[in-house]
Amino acid sequence: MTTQAIISRADGNDEKVELRAGLAKKLSAETLLWIDLAGPTEEEIGAVREALSADEGLASLLTRELGLPTAAVHDHGLEVVVAGLDPHAIEPRVVQILAGEGWVITRHDVETEFLDEHRRNILDARELGRLAPVEFLASILGWQLDTYFATAAALEREIDDLDDAALRGEGELLERLVHLRGRIARARRILNPHRDVYAELARPDFLAERFADGSEELNELLSRLQRAADAIGNAREMLIGSFDIHMSHLAQRTNDVMRVLTLASVVLLPSVVIAGVMGMNFRVDIFDQPVLFWVVIGIMVTLAAITLVFARRKGWL
Repeated sequence: MTTQAIISRADGNDEKVELRAGLAKKLSAETLLWIDLAGPTEEEIGAVREALSADEGLASLLTRELGLPTAAVHDHGLEVVVAGLDPHAIEPRVVQILAGEGWVITRHDVETEFLDEHRRNILDARELGRLAPVEFLASILGWQLDTYFATAAALEREIDDLDDAALRGEGELLERLVHLRGRIARARRILNPHRDVYAELARPDFLAERFADGSEELNELLSRLQRAADAIGNAREMLIGSFDIHMSHLAQRTNDVMRVLTLASVVLLPSVVIAGVMGMNFRVDIFDQPVLFWVVIGIMVTLAAITLVFARRKGWL
């Protein structure tokens, strides 16, 4: 699809370059070559081989299917495969990172926002050339972790809005709760496999002697990964709180309905008893006086009014 190459120098003079044979031989100790491959073709991978004067082994790494997060050391350098989150996409953005002598390659099947954003920032006279390849690899992994922090922050904002809607008594909240729960679970499933990868990177025996520079930065990534996991976990706890608010509001609405129904039953109960007694099948002289019908109706209304006044004073209404 697309191939972009940037040479960063220690003096901050960065430039985009075309891949050409022997490009890596012109690199110095104060330069760093970053090659970003988005869905590369065989021709583009061949151009990378020629630029780095690499053998078929590098091509086999660049054509391998991107799978689960992993970290390994090869003859060509370090390989790390990680997955970042994209706020505009459902599927994670899997990125393969290869770090060698004076160069770093990133490969991904689709456009990846966090790489595109930082690639634009690099061209603003930053002294990226002062970084060793492993240090730049650590920077890329830091960008990947930033996507989880950004996702956690976005989830927390949505949960706050959900809390406000729950307190206002808005409907259709359960569907939103289920949707957010699915997003949080998805973020945790994507993040969790990285624990083993970052633990491997932090091992003292992982880096070869020629890649010793940058080991401290890789060690710090493990604690940052844990903070990212905590941020996602905190969003989950907040969502549980939102569910409790929603259920409390539903319970309150149910109590209000039951209170009205109970009060209606209490108000009508005396009238029902009187009507039952007066409707019994026996002859009494009072039934021969039609005016007493209205007296009974008046008694029913009076008892209902007394019940309502009593409930009002007790605060039941």
